[in-house]
Amino acid sequence: MSLLNMEQSPEFQKLTEEIYTSQLENDKGLREQLDERARQKMYQDVKYNVDFLYTALKLDHDEIFEKYARWLYQLLCPLMSYCSKERVRDIMVDHYELIRSCMEKVIQENKRPRLHRLLDSAVRATLDEFEAGVPSEFSQKKYEKEINQYLNCLLQSNTNRAMGLISEYVKRGIPLEDIYVEIVSESMSRVGELWHQNRISVDMEHYCTSITQMALAQLYPIVFGQERRDRTVLVACVGSELHEMGARTVADIFEYNGWDSIYLGAAVPADAIVSAVAAHSPDLAALSVTMPQHLPLCKDTVARLRNLYPELRIAVGGYAFSGTEIWKDWDIDVYTQDARELMKWAENILKTED
Repeated sequence: MSLLNMEQSPEFQKLTEEIYTSQLENDKGLREQLDERARQKMYQDVKYNVDFLYTALKLDHDEIFEKYARWLYQLLCPLMSYCSKERVRDIMVDHYELIRSCMEKVIQENKRPRLHRLLDSAVRATLDEFEAGVPSEFSQKKYEKEINQYLNCLLQSNTNRAMGLISEYVKRGIPLEDIYVEIVSESMSRVGELWHQNRISVDMEHYCTSITQMALAQLYPIVFGQERRDRTVLVACVGSELHEMGARTVADIFEYNGWDSIYLGAAVPADAIVSAVAAHSPDLAALSVTMPQHLPLCKDTVARLRNLYPELRIAVGGYAFSGTEIWKDWDIDVYTQDARELMKWAENILKTED
């Protein structure tokens, strides 16, 4: 699951380098086995871990790093199938302890107690995941048959059939919003989970995303053919966030309900979002974040928008917020879990203003 790297603070950049150097110095065999490309990959993995640690520290939410630790353990078990689960557990715990020892050298003393707390929660989460064993399969959904149909076509690389199924669902009378949220979004969520379980490759995940975007484009004559309501929503993925399916769904569902959408897409700098709001004066700005590393920038962007445009309605959503209530500390109007919920909220706001 690709993403652009976030910029680290100088202090945490030093922590990344200290951890990376210590790993190589502590393991002579590792130094001899890794070529330059493997060393770069190892460095990026360390940076990824530190990014999550920094995000949890900056936002003061332990759940972010704890959730990441659980996710990482579940990811590494199938990837490191040559190791026992006990060994994966021990490797992760040892890595958190290495971070702990390295931060004593490079991190300001006043920050260390909170970082120790975060690392303690990561260790506990790893041990809990080890004890819990294999996660359960997907829960049954309302459109389980359709989800399985569509997902199987994607995993079989049957582009033509996947495209045809979306049109078929419309002809069968399945509401368009249900197709977007309950069938397509759920299917893509399962694609991400299959990648996480090392059951599909990253190129297959990218294929599924690409074909899904093409399949949904078939619906655009319907989506964009509705009577206009003189309302505008601006939708963007904040910062270097590359995952845009959720944001695209929001824009399309609002268009289907008669709104004009200003869809900025993936990896939108904060300055560009502010400029777009100035240019288009939307009734609602909807910001999407999938990877938690981008939450601090999203929070800063919300604060800038609120300061410059006090009357603007601001919504946030995306996978990064799930399992936390971090949004409650932000100056937003609403957080919703999916596009339909946001549309219903916006409709209720319209009723009170009309």
